[in-house]
Amino acid sequence: MKLIDNSHSQVLNNAMDAYSLRQKITATNIANADTPGYTRREVNFENELQQAQSSGGAGAMKGTNPSIEITEESVILENEMIEMADTQMRVQLVTRSLRHHFDLLRTGITGINR
Repeated sequence: MKLIDNSHSQVLNNAMDAYSLRQKITATNIANADTPGYTRREVNFENELQQAQSSGGAGAMKGTNPSIEITEESVILENEMIEMADTQMRVQLVTRSLRHHFDLLRTGITGINR
């Protein structure tokens, strides 16, 4: 159904998937902080989303997917904890945006503003 599954909700769905993946990768980095030879991994999503927005608008943004990059950096525990906190704030922002989106849909369908 186009009303519920529009480009806005698809972009938010992709963002939630990307942030879930970022939390898993950050947890992996933290777990392997003391592993000899382990290099840090990171999830790239926001840059790809910005490039899609500038080149193709909302239609291109809904096809944006996260990518995992293996860096040459060693794991710094404090930086990983900051990354985890930042990702959690982004998850909360996307969750609020999704809730607002579906609240607007419910209001439009029922005519009742709660």
